[in-house]
Amino acid sequence: MVELPKEVFDLLNSDKATKVVASKTPEGDVHAIIVGSVSAPDPRTIVFGTLVMKRSSQNLRVMMEKGELAAVLVALGVNSYEVRCRIVKQAKAGPQLKAMNEKLAPMGLKMTSVWYLEPLEVWDQSASYNAGTRLV
Repeated sequence: MVELPKEVFDLLNSDKATKVVASKTPEGDVHAIIVGSVSAPDPRTIVFGTLVMKRSSQNLRVMMEKGELAAVLVALGVNSYEVRCRIVKQAKAGPQLKAMNEKLAPMGLKMTSVWYLEPLEVWDQSASYNAGTRLV
């Protein structure tokens, strides 16, 4: 487990950043989706809620059983970071889910679960000469 660098932690918690979760199908194909609920409650944890995330959740469950890593990409402007993560759990109750659902209630939406990931590697993927550099 690594601690997210401040700039990555801040971007993961920004409402302005684009966040992508990448998983792998059982056949080995990459499946990537934009997930607006991605955040980092602390520098050692990434979470995101599920609304209709059927394929990704299925992929993540299989990957978790096999000990495979998922990836989260966060980007804003020219700054972009890939976080390779261990899939910790899918929770169908708890404070994170409650907080997400309170935010969504005015829109008539409700998350069904929250995925918890543990950062293992952070890579700079920005549009700069640092692209491809491992930060931690």
